[in-house]
Amino acid sequence: MARRPGHRRRLNDPAAIAVDGKTLRGSRTTDTPARHVMTACDQATGVVLASIDVDGKTNEITRFAPLLDHISDLRDTVITADALHCQREHVTYLVERGAHWNLTVKGNQPHLHTQLTALPWPAVPTPPATPTADTAAAKSAA
Repeated sequence: MARRPGHRRRLNDPAAIAVDGKTLRGSRTTDTPARHVMTACDQATGVVLASIDVDGKTNEITRFAPLLDHISDLRDTVITADALHCQREHVTYLVERGAHWNLTVKGNQPHLHTQLTALPWPAVPTPPATPTADTAAAKSAA
């Protein structure tokens, strides 16, 4: 992930870290399965802060905390992850580390999903859109 042109992180901006797993294309051989790794990347710079192998004897769920243990301080950091990581144990871990989280909720958490869909989302106020260089350029070109 490249840094946006002109983007500078302010000192008091919360850090954001994306956690995701990927199978490495071309890593499978006739004797070995494809290699699967999970990484934690700084969302502002795209820098990989930590990575961990996910071998065939485990899965990403069991590697979440060990991956983030490689990062010494998660206080006031926003951790984003896909629906696979929407687990009570992961949220408990993040709370204990002082982090915030943004997790996708899907069918793997049916009770939570039902609760969230029942909320009055249309009544939630949305902040006005902040113009970006891209939207400003598009408006001036029109």
